[in-house]
Amino acid sequence: MARILIALAALVALPQVAGAQEHRVYAGGAFTFATQTHSDEQPLGGTTIGGSALFGVRASPRVSIEFEPSFGGTHSGEYDYRPFASSSAHVVVSRREASFPVQARFRFGVLEPVLGGGLVRATISRHATIAGVTYFDDGRSETDLGLIGGVDAALRLASHVDLVPTFRMLVVPRAGHSGEDPLGEQTSTGWFTFRYGVGARVAF
Repeated sequence: MARILIALAALVALPQVAGAQEHRVYAGGAFTFATQTHSDEQPLGGTTIGGSALFGVRASPRVSIEFEPSFGGTHSGEYDYRPFASSSAHVVVSRREASFPVQARFRFGVLEPVLGGGLVRATISRHATIAGVTYFDDGRSETDLGLIGGVDAALRLASHVDLVPTFRMLVVPRAGHSGEDPLGEQTSTGWFTFRYGVGARVAF
């Protein structure tokens, strides 16, 4: 009888163990708006449309490790100046950023705080024309380190699927640019980016 009871207990426990081992890996994505702060001395900023992807693995029932690349839209501005007395140049400046953080997710019921850090890569450029003809065209890429924090709300839609309203704050300490670097100076922006939107997450 004891052996029968042990066998029955094992049969009941095995599916539970298997269930506990399921859904350790998950993936998702979000449609977001990104608001980039800036001051009067930092000409580029505002709100653009962007998106993010998500790849994670559960390290414990309450903690996960994730990679969450995000991509924002282009911030741009324009101005005119006279390089010659008889000619006026029209200049368009632009900046676009993508972040690649590794982060930890902590589960407290529906709310899931996130904290991490990683690389932030920016593509900046200037394009000038005189009477529709290119006068100069310069650009480069910059890479900085950033910290990220935020919180998600996991709303269960099905056993494997969550609807996830999301909020992130990205902090990137940016170096100042002198007058010897007009490209950097004219495409500079603030330290803080706020990203908010809604996405979905699927467990495997």
